[in-house]
Amino acid sequence: MQLGRKVRDLRLRRGLTVQQLADASDLSKGFISQVENDHTSPSLATLQDLARALETSVAYLVADGEQTPFLVRLRERRRLSPVGATSGLEVLSASPKRNLEVLIAELPAGASANEQRHVRHGEECVLCLEGRVTLTIEDRSLTLETGDSCHFDGRAPHALENVGPTTARVLIAITPAAFEPVTHLGVERAAANGTVGAESLV
Repeated sequence: MQLGRKVRDLRLRRGLTVQQLADASDLSKGFISQVENDHTSPSLATLQDLARALETSVAYLVADGEQTPFLVRLRERRRLSPVGATSGLEVLSASPKRNLEVLIAELPAGASANEQRHVRHGEECVLCLEGRVTLTIEDRSLTLETGDSCHFDGRAPHALENVGPTTARVLIAITPAAFEPVTHLGVERAAANGTVGAESLV
């Protein structure tokens, strides 16, 4: 996909008009139109402004349309285990990041997010692979059993917790790719087991 088509595609997927993208990137409406129609070649600084406004990366905007498939073998998955965390994360998507990020997260039995939820610009989809989890989005709490999934707007404050008696495994897809561990969220076990820290999962 050419740069202009990528910019237009991302703009439309985010529900932005040309003028809104121009305002968000501090560029002119006419310049945005020229970029989308491949009538100009933006500088690196301009690409950075566009990527920021479109919530993506410069690498995604300039990458060749025919990207080589990125194979991740089971034994080669990147595993993230922040210090003090009892949850585990495996990265299934390409590295370096493209415009989609896919993770598998494990939440120990009894793990729950605290009162502070978090937001992420873009869309998310959570699939419960094993166990039972509750996904709280704003004032709604949705229980996902094994095989259930939920697709939602990541801009809504949300949190995930394991409400089952065993370790839960969830598949998380995020677009645009933007996963970063968040330290506000913790894991709370039963009082008899004490409290341990963890990172945000969704």
